[in-house]
Amino acid sequence: MRILNIIFISIFVSIGLIINHAAAYDNASVFAPGMFTAKSIHSGKPTQTLINNVHIFDGKNEERIMNANVLIEGNTIKHVSQDPIVADGANIIDGGGRTLMPGMIDGHAHVMINADFGPVERDMDITDISYNAVIVAERFLMDGFTAVRDMGGPAFGLKRAIDSGKIVGPRLYPSGGFISQTSGHGDFRDRADPGFSIHDDGDLSNFERMGIGNVVDGVPEALKATRLNLRNGATQIKIMGGGGGSSRFDPIDTTQFSEDEICAIVEATKDWGTYVAAHTFTDRAVNRLLDCGVKTFEHGFFISEKTMKRIAKEGGYVVPQMWGISPDLAKNPLMPADKIPMVQALGKKFADFGRNLVKNKVKVVFASDYVGKFEDAERARRYELWWRTQTFDSNFEVLKQLTSVAGEMLAMSGPRNPYQEGKLGVIEEGAYADLLLVEGNPLKDITVIGGTDKWFDANPEWKPIDTIDLIMLNGAIYKNTL
Repeated sequence: MRILNIIFISIFVSIGLIINHAAAYDNASVFAPGMFTAKSIHSGKPTQTLINNVHIFDGKNEERIMNANVLIEGNTIKHVSQDPIVADGANIIDGGGRTLMPGMIDGHAHVMINADFGPVERDMDITDISYNAVIVAERFLMDGFTAVRDMGGPAFGLKRAIDSGKIVGPRLYPSGGFISQTSGHGDFRDRADPGFSIHDDGDLSNFERMGIGNVVDGVPEALKATRLNLRNGATQIKIMGGGGGSSRFDPIDTTQFSEDEICAIVEATKDWGTYVAAHTFTDRAVNRLLDCGVKTFEHGFFISEKTMKRIAKEGGYVVPQMWGISPDLAKNPLMPADKIPMVQALGKKFADFGRNLVKNKVKVVFASDYVGKFEDAERARRYELWWRTQTFDSNFEVLKQLTSVAGEMLAMSGPRNPYQEGKLGVIEEGAYADLLLVEGNPLKDITVIGGTDKWFDANPEWKPIDTIDLIMLNGAIYKNTL
């Protein structure tokens, strides 16, 4: 069955460009056929581009570098200076006093889980989600996200298609199928489904058949799932370390996987030079994960400041989608009426979660983590940008989470990092030329990079962000409205 999945993905990526231009858009007033051209992320002549007259947010410092110039050679930044740069024969772009900033990074997304859970589990196959993923990937890039860490799903073929220039999208860091215990956050079988058996595909959920997740129990099965993902090209491993809100049969307070299972997964991942990320919410789960050497903690809303301090001391990262504790979550039209009071209460109780992470010097990375219909995912991503400025009280903090801190986290993949020629998330000499040219100053106004206080009441159809005038990925320009 896994071989069939790979064949399906191979077929999909070979026709991705046709899908991208012929079927991804049906709003002719917004999109023109061939509007975006795919380019190989690893090829191309080392041409030079000189961007003059810009104010640079470098990803690390709150003060912009004023009236600066940047020379790009091939796919990397060659020179950054406030003095004029002479580059004969370079393509010249006048920034006109706009803000030049690193391309944004989404530290937790699911490009292949691109419909509501019900249809994915019961009605869709690998072709359906692959078709949708072409649209998801392109819209990520056109929203200014030049890198995405995919935290569960069969995104390997999509990554290869983007890297080879067949379709348009950001750099992808795939985890492969997330790894869950039976009864865990990745066990999406209905009550009426057959019991789980590792020997019979007929007993697998659709999530497992399509490679979105793996349900395992005991060290041997955990190791097999980990090694399979690494074999297929995972840049990091994702496990389910506790319960969740989007799954039906694992209460959010539960701790999942034994210490033996977690430590075995971590050691097998270390053998490949990379790290383990874990879905988790509670102190008990996080501390068990830390005991085994897990490095990134996805969500984590209910942890104490004591646990935050331990994460910071041990060099870990927290990757939360802050909309999960937003009062606006209760406005979700799919939210059961009896759940609304609980959502509102949790939002109030953990309102200082983001502020406490910063106070305790935890490294925090931006995450959209919205699964489901891609229209909803895009609206949630833009809402998340705005909402984080409210919960962290600082545009600068949020911009760091989107750029330099996220880039540091991605680099933990070590030899499994597919993009090792330069740094991500910063503007400095030798870094990748993943850049945005923005009308306005995102340090003062998050709306110029798409942030909005509208979510479920936002326009359901995707439209470009007018204030992002230029998008460059790997030295190639994908959008230029100057």
